[in-house]
Amino acid sequence: MATFISLHYFATGPGQELYQYLCEKGIDAALWEIPFSFSKRDRCRLSVFQGGKFWSYECEAPKGPRVWRYFRELRLTKKVLALLRGKGFAVDTYVGNGSFDTLTGIREKIAKTVLFTIDYAPKAQPFFLRGVYRALDRYVCERCSEIWNLSPRMQEAREKDHPGLKCKKVLTVPHGTHYSKLAAVRKAPANREALVFMGHLKEDSGVDLVLRSLPFLIEKFPKVSLTVAGTGPAEEGLKKLAYELGLNERVKFTGFIESHEELEKIVCSCAVGLALYNPKKDVFSRNADPGKPKVYLGCGLPVIITDVPLVAKEIESRGAGKIASFDAGSLSSALSLILADYGKYRAAAEEMGRAYDWEVIFERALGGLWAK
Repeated sequence: MATFISLHYFATGPGQELYQYLCEKGIDAALWEIPFSFSKRDRCRLSVFQGGKFWSYECEAPKGPRVWRYFRELRLTKKVLALLRGKGFAVDTYVGNGSFDTLTGIREKIAKTVLFTIDYAPKAQPFFLRGVYRALDRYVCERCSEIWNLSPRMQEAREKDHPGLKCKKVLTVPHGTHYSKLAAVRKAPANREALVFMGHLKEDSGVDLVLRSLPFLIEKFPKVSLTVAGTGPAEEGLKKLAYELGLNERVKFTGFIESHEELEKIVCSCAVGLALYNPKKDVFSRNADPGKPKVYLGCGLPVIITDVPLVAKEIESRGAGKIASFDAGSLSSALSLILADYGKYRAAAEEMGRAYDWEVIFERALGGLWAK
């Protein structure tokens, strides 16, 4: 078995997790990463585990208008597959993170081609590309071996857009955790009022709400602090807001952290994870299964989350956190409830993190695919 994983990326996600899992199992795998246009990286990277050894290849990422980049990226992916074949890496399983990244697997007629749907959000595309987005998605869905969706809502939304859609096999393969790998660093926090937000810093990330809420939270929780782990277009504006609110001693911005292990160490040192998706502006998370809450759970942190992604209801029903509205008062109430019985919430968060370990998720998904 030799698996090729193709994706566009900004930070670590399910595609990288799958590659890591296969390498640890001693299975030949190749990870092809194309940076998004907003990424700080400007090079495409191929990472290969073959015959127990690692090797890699890099090239400049395509630049220019979006449509032009897409065509060049398709050509590059085909070139990389040819490079692998020339080195004796015979791809029999192709996993694309999204319909565009899966297209080459179908065109190259790779027997086991999987569409791993990381997000399904046509309305997030420019108006003139929405029809193309939907048409490409349908084309790939009807020709791939299996569809893996992070959330069942993705398939529901897709079938509304594609009446009569015929798929061979559809599975829910959710975001996982590194619960088992974090045993050595996961421990009770020194400060139970230490909050953390990790992720892409954009306008609707909810960090501005937390910053504006902190002066009120300080009155109730004297030791409250906030670690913001990540970067993005809103980073400088958020730093300015923290300064204007006099919060420099309470708020730490880490900037971009490429190492997921380092990021998880930072999260493990905190007490409560924040996942405040804006219900009016977030067009990606409603149908998806965001990775942020799962990272918190794998680190043993109870989660305060808005009722946007489907996992929010599971987190609250399992006692692993609380659902909050997108406002300061609700955030404060949720934090009060968690801190009043922190031990219970933390135990439930760890239990949910254990249930979603990546090992469990990928064993189930690949077992069915490779059994054919």
